[in-house]
Amino acid sequence: MKEINLIAAQKDIEDALSAIETMEEILKNETPSKDSIKEKFVFLSGKVQQLENILKEEGILD
Repeated sequence: MKEINLIAAQKDIEDALSAIETMEEILKNETPSKDSIKEKFVFLSGKVQQLENILKEEGILD
């Protein structure tokens, strides 16, 4: 895997995990608004899409 893609993939994974942790805390400790959940979900979806693109570029995914 190209070094630049590896670094980008690691960053995307870290960002996605952080978003998941934040969503978990929000769901445990408060009643979240639909907009708050939607915002985090859209962010997470974007990170997953970026990871998918990197893996496709590297020939790992079709």
